[in-house]
Amino acid sequence: MQAQQTAVCSALHGVEARLARWLLQTQDRTGSETIPLIQEFLAQVLGVRRTTINLVVRTLHEAGLIRYRRGLIEIIDRNGLKNESCNCYQTVRRQIDQIAPPGKG
Repeated sequence: MQAQQTAVCSALHGVEARLARWLLQTQDRTGSETIPLIQEFLAQVLGVRRTTINLVVRTLHEAGLIRYRRGLIEIIDRNGLKNESCNCYQTVRRQIDQIAPPGKG
């Protein structure tokens, strides 16, 4: 289900919303506010050019949602990032919570 949602997301939503979703999902999985990432990797994951990632990262940084320094992205405003993400994040999050509720395990 998550793979299908991601495919639809890639076809319908802008890069900023998709990057916000991807960062939130990565934070959910790692439990860390700091994520070691380079822009080239993000470009490959999201299917865009590195220059596009550079612009989007700068936009999210200027909005006060993330901090970026070479090779590291730090999420500083999770709720703001949720507002920037598309609704695909919440859709996938609900599906995961149904399968493995938070705090269980």
